[in-house]
Amino acid sequence: MLSKLKNSIKHCLAIATWILSVAGCLSAQEPVLSLQAPASVSAGDVFEISYSINVRGAKSFQAPSFKGLDVIFGPMQSQSSSFQFINGRRSQSFTLSYSYRLRAMEAGEYDFGKASIEVDGKTYFSEPFKLTVSQARQNASRTAAPASGRNQNPPSPSSASGQVSKDDLFLRAIPSKRNPYVGEQIVLTYRIYTAIPVEQFSIYKTPSNKGFWTEELKIDPQNQQQEVIDGKQYIYADIRKVALFAQEAGQHDLEPMEVEAVAQIPARTRPRQSRNIFDFFEDDFFTPMELVRKNLYSPALQIQAKPLPEEGRPLSFDGLVGDYEISFQHDNKASFRANEAITFSFEVSGKGNIEMIHAPIIQFPPDFEVYEPRIAHNKNVHPTGVSGKASFEYIVVPRHAGVYKIPSFAYSFFNPSSGRYEEKIIPETVLNIEAGKEISTASTAKSNVQIRNNDIEYIQTKAPSWKTAGRDFLFSPAFWLCLAGEALAFALALALLKRNRKIQSDLVGLRNRKAAKEAKKCLRKAEKFLKEEKVEEFHIEISQALWGFLANKLNIPTAELSMDNVRLELGKKALDENLIACFIETLEHCEYARFAPKGQEGRSMKQLYDEALDIIYKITGALK
Repeated sequence: MLSKLKNSIKHCLAIATWILSVAGCLSAQEPVLSLQAPASVSAGDVFEISYSINVRGAKSFQAPSFKGLDVIFGPMQSQSSSFQFINGRRSQSFTLSYSYRLRAMEAGEYDFGKASIEVDGKTYFSEPFKLTVSQARQNASRTAAPASGRNQNPPSPSSASGQVSKDDLFLRAIPSKRNPYVGEQIVLTYRIYTAIPVEQFSIYKTPSNKGFWTEELKIDPQNQQQEVIDGKQYIYADIRKVALFAQEAGQHDLEPMEVEAVAQIPARTRPRQSRNIFDFFEDDFFTPMELVRKNLYSPALQIQAKPLPEEGRPLSFDGLVGDYEISFQHDNKASFRANEAITFSFEVSGKGNIEMIHAPIIQFPPDFEVYEPRIAHNKNVHPTGVSGKASFEYIVVPRHAGVYKIPSFAYSFFNPSSGRYEEKIIPETVLNIEAGKEISTASTAKSNVQIRNNDIEYIQTKAPSWKTAGRDFLFSPAFWLCLAGEALAFALALALLKRNRKIQSDLVGLRNRKAAKEAKKCLRKAEKFLKEEKVEEFHIEISQALWGFLANKLNIPTAELSMDNVRLELGKKALDENLIACFIETLEHCEYARFAPKGQEGRSMKQLYDEALDIIYKITGALK
């Protein structure tokens, strides 16, 4: 019994000594953050790098920036430990690793800094490293096995297992025109080309297209076609189309669009070294497939917008660009009567920015009561671009019978197809208005006044004034007084005529005085749509009020207005920066509310209306 107790004590002491020795070895181990990375790879290759720390309790790992490389995934954290007892010597190791899988697409040399990690409040660093990326290797093509539910004859990949080269899968941005006129419509198509099966794709980032008015077009991504490029066959599909309208002349840089695609490629487990009966089951038809994520970027584009020509520009031109048909008509009646409504319709239809179509200037007779026109923009968005029509419906009421004339007027636009201005002259309209039903009014006409009891005249209470016989008016004081009065009236009329001619010749002044008047018209219509809760019509009128007010106030064509141009021109007028910022902010909120998806409007309609009214009032006062 005593011997057994001694043996148990010896075993316990041995175990305790072993534990203390192991603990001493671990406590004495110095933390080291090591790196495992290749020195060189080929462009398009997927490779791994790993950072490892040899002690427990490490935290706050920070990797360097892998700028220039595609990070497929990472960091992936793992740990391992081992214990060895050889020839009486004990050893134990622990490793905490952080791994990344990367891809280098462009050849060159890349320098990466140090990684860091924290252990017991102290920071440790790894060594920096340099990576050399050589040109892509040429690989023999393989035939991909058909995937269930997909194309049974997909194109063959030409990359190694686990990799997708830039020649197998890429993205293009194809503009219909690189040198358009300001306001001309161009269609930008984003097209994905693939020589390998693609499981799915998603648009990760769309460019902002600064300097353009944009309109998303309808597409069918399922419509796939084939094309041979450099002797290699691809399947392509259009994944996005957008119509662009340049707002100002000059060079515009379009940012790349980013797309994330999931490609399907063969996964080879081992290379073939000999042919035997079991190689049948390793034929391409039975090759397992793997999915690889690939980030695609469309190339950056430069669009050089041309200014509209000055030669041949008609006086009626107001910035409209496109290819349009114009018509002006009224009710087809046999006769028209006084105090009965007549409807006039002005319509512009064709291809271009339908939102930019403006109302014509029609001079109705003064005897006509004219109501605010009803404006409707019907826009058609299809893969080839934007088209549609804008209609302006006027309701007028002639108050008296007679023959009335509506003078001819002109409406013009610039046609980029022909490179010329086209002006439509609407001929004079003659209306024969017959007598209609009289409308009773509170006032009484002069002809209806009857004189009663005119048989008795009032008695003259003052003596009549007498004129001396033989005295002429000629050369009398009254004669000279009248003559002086006529000369003064003639001089005053001549001065007023000169002043009126000067005012009429001052186009800038006319547009300046027209600014507030036109803005008030749009705001009255916006107020009407606000009460009727017509969201789209309301935001169109607010936007037209703001842009039209500034175009007239600063004498700038509407087509040449942009946010930057507005800020610059208002700054030249020495306006307060806060007032300029308020105008820009109000306009941006209005534009956002027009084109934001339903349910994502920024500000209420009432708030936008009040802000637009206040800003127009303040700028009008500041620019007097």
